[in-house]
Amino acid sequence: GAYQTCGFYDSLIDDLVAYAEKSFELSKLDDKGVSLKSHLETVERQTGVRPEELNLPEFPELLINVWRIFIDLSNSRNQGFSGGAPITFEQMKAYNEVMGNTIGPAEVNVIKKLDKKYLEIMNG
Repeated sequence: GAYQTCGFYDSLIDDLVAYAEKSFELSKLDDKGVSLKSHLETVERQTGVRPEELNLPEFPELLINVWRIFIDLSNSRNQGFSGGAPITFEQMKAYNEVMGNTIGPAEVNVIKKLDKKYLEIMNG
């Protein structure tokens, strides 16, 4: 895989997980079906002041491909009784077959980290 285990890539992965966590928090819907991002953008429009909570951490551009793969897989995840189900290895294998072997072992590890964070926030 493209993301070898070393300090540089570990740091990028940490940055991606931090970006994802904030992104997931902003997109989580409340009991009325409205996202936190939508609420904060309303505050911004009404006050003319951008809430600090709308600012995302810097996105690690070198990991854009694994982020896109995660988004593709996340958008097609199964739903369970308590919300979204985890992305499975079978789903990643099917994605590889359809898209042409784009997920290697290192990418699987990153996708699993992102998925864990997603499920903590969205189902928590």
